[in-house]
Amino acid sequence: MGMIYALITDKPAIQFHDLLYQKLMNIKKIQKAGWDCCFIICGDERSGKSTLGISCGWILSDGKLTINNIASDGQEAISKLESLPDESVLIIDEGSLMFSSKDTMKREQRQLLKILNIIGQKRMILIICLPDLFDLNKYLIHRARFILKTYADKNLKRGRFMYWGSNRKNILFEVGKRHFGSYAYPKSNFKSIFKDFNPLGEEYLKVKEKSLWSALKSDEKISRSDDKRTKQRNALINYLYKEKKMKQTAISKVFSDSKYPLTNSEICRICGTGAKIIDN
Repeated sequence: MGMIYALITDKPAIQFHDLLYQKLMNIKKIQKAGWDCCFIICGDERSGKSTLGISCGWILSDGKLTINNIASDGQEAISKLESLPDESVLIIDEGSLMFSSKDTMKREQRQLLKILNIIGQKRMILIICLPDLFDLNKYLIHRARFILKTYADKNLKRGRFMYWGSNRKNILFEVGKRHFGSYAYPKSNFKSIFKDFNPLGEEYLKVKEKSLWSALKSDEKISRSDDKRTKQRNALINYLYKEKKMKQTAISKVFSDSKYPLTNSEICRICGTGAKIIDN
């Protein structure tokens, strides 16, 4: 086991780990047999997951990978899927999710489920790059063929990865989710290094920077929207209590039967009556 040079006709050779290269060749065989494929690359900020994703995409696309094969979120991916040819590669680089709220994460997962249906019809290869594996739901882990985790060594040198195959990845997700996002068990099938590789040049770096700023602005809008809805809810509760003389217990019952229940103490605080329900 070691590094090899992956040769692509009329394209720069890429130094790559031999076992991981074999896994990518298996994916190409599966695709030729009429199947789609998906795998996940996770890792901390700036640990190299985007670099490894582009390297894998470059090999899987026979050096045809361009900016059009990379999306910064689910919405952009859906718009690009329509124009990408069958049996092509799509990388969803969700590095921007390190800044995202829970609402944004839920929305992105719904988008990913839609995307998986489309890539199945088009026999495509999907590479998902994101900060934390355990932010995903169980179905996405099940659909992935394998999982790669990028990391830095004890001297903070980037360019390391671990590989969990189809059996171990499911155990990793179940056990790790119960242990605060731990990647300790089971051990990876193998681990090695990858080299810095960016055939897309400056254009990709500009797209990545743009996606990070876009994520920040998007979450800022969501936060402002949530604050507005909270104020509207509180105004309605105060109107019901003070103007319509509706009892606090009745108001509490309305919200307990909804998707967004409120505790008694929250109702009291909004109505300005301290910490105890007052219904006289």
